[in-house]
Amino acid sequence: MPYDNNCPIGIAPYDQSERIRNPKIFNLNYTAQDFWSMKTKLVEFIRERFGSEGTILPNTFNDFVESDIAIMLIENWAFLADILSFKMDQIANEIFIDTVAEAENAFRLAKLVGFEPLPPIAAKSLWSGHLNNVFSQDIHLSTPIPFSLAADGEPLEIELFQADSSGNPIFDQDIIVSAGSDHNSSIVGLEGHTYEEVMTSTGEVSQTRVLGDYPVIYDSVRVAVDGIQWTRVDYFTDSQPRREFRVEFDSDYRAYVVFGNNRAGLMPPRGSRITVTYRVGGGTRGNIVTDFAQVQRQVYVPGLDYSVPITFRNFSPGKYGYDGDTIEDIRAKLPAYLRVQNRAVSGLDYKTLADQFASPYNGKIGRSTAVLRNHGCAGNIIDLYVLAQVDVMDLEKTSSELKVELANEINAKKMLTDFVCIRDGMIIYADVGIEVMLDKSYRKFEEEIKQNILNRTNAFFSLHRWEYGKTLKDIDLVKELSQVRQVDSYTIEFTTDDEDNSGSTVTTKYYEIVRPDNINISFSYT
Repeated sequence: MPYDNNCPIGIAPYDQSERIRNPKIFNLNYTAQDFWSMKTKLVEFIRERFGSEGTILPNTFNDFVESDIAIMLIENWAFLADILSFKMDQIANEIFIDTVAEAENAFRLAKLVGFEPLPPIAAKSLWSGHLNNVFSQDIHLSTPIPFSLAADGEPLEIELFQADSSGNPIFDQDIIVSAGSDHNSSIVGLEGHTYEEVMTSTGEVSQTRVLGDYPVIYDSVRVAVDGIQWTRVDYFTDSQPRREFRVEFDSDYRAYVVFGNNRAGLMPPRGSRITVTYRVGGGTRGNIVTDFAQVQRQVYVPGLDYSVPITFRNFSPGKYGYDGDTIEDIRAKLPAYLRVQNRAVSGLDYKTLADQFASPYNGKIGRSTAVLRNHGCAGNIIDLYVLAQVDVMDLEKTSSELKVELANEINAKKMLTDFVCIRDGMIIYADVGIEVMLDKSYRKFEEEIKQNILNRTNAFFSLHRWEYGKTLKDIDLVKELSQVRQVDSYTIEFTTDDEDNSGSTVTTKYYEIVRPDNINISFSYT
């Protein structure tokens, strides 16, 4: 039996976690409750009861002329009924996570059950700084070192910090070029901008302070009270008041800093100085390529009458940028979060915890699956296959740093008797060839039709719709593209590195997942 890091591979598992399929819930139906339907039903109601052949009082009312005042009153009633019906349906839809349409309402539903949507994450890149000469003393550069760049015509801010051994930023520490050296290659660049706000404590119980700029980047808020750093927590410690604070977000990812009540969490004393440091930005736009930027700063060197230049460049791509959870993300994550209850018992629990895990500097898990080994001596061993998310659509091999952080999270919530082996999932990349048959009358609309087909193909391959072990079939993609009414027919072919696993179907093993590579769309006309 082949093994990888003491984990067997190449055999069918005893069991594998699968996403729970919730029944599809439709929005409340507004049909036949609009103005014209209401007016028609009321006129028919009056005619039936009070018209020439009325069942209640015949020949009592026969004036159904559109210009009559009675019709005006009926229309007024129909207008009010239309508005009230629409509002009632809208309110009812907004109280269910399946049908909620307003972002703020989705956040309120999440807060009601203790679920926290994931805020934006700043893209991280590794940088080096080079001097033109070697100096006999250490050169100190205060951080953060900001740069204003441009990406796709839009402004892009990146700040440089000293990096630790794992490539994560060390805040409040200078970047140092050591004496006798002309460079420092342990520099990390984070997209976004650092803000500092100073406020005075009111001494109130559970006081809340809203930060001025947003969207606030995930895990970037730091608080000091009278110069002493406080600790951010998800929940205040009930056993005794401690120097703790919480952070809550609204739908715009504006941050609210919440303090305790001297029973659960300390209250900053009245008049004390509160300093809040936080970063604003985040998103995929910070995922720059290697050598995207090469910029200079002038630095002061003790003993010299002039400043010297230091050149910074990014020797790694920017990665892990995330725009923050949307309504669709909350709608998908919230039911799974409620089933897990912050502990791992079943395979689905392990999968959910992994799928929803994110690190502030090492990205987030894009897709996972939990597998139980198919031999009796491994009844308590779970193989957790994971892949990291890149941008919106793509996956990649998970970094060792992210695996370590995920392992710590899982170990804190797993059953004591379980042993979890975190492994790399495998990606099968498939080129997608779509041949479209159209009537020649649509030739002039080719670009619009092509874009529509591309959009629907990307929707078909959305990460929300794909799991490990799912087979890629041309007929499923044809069903997705059938909404493009102008097309007569499609011929679809998938091409992978394995000729025997190409054509109209691409199959996967339990630890493999399909992702699109190149999408080529061609047209034929009849």
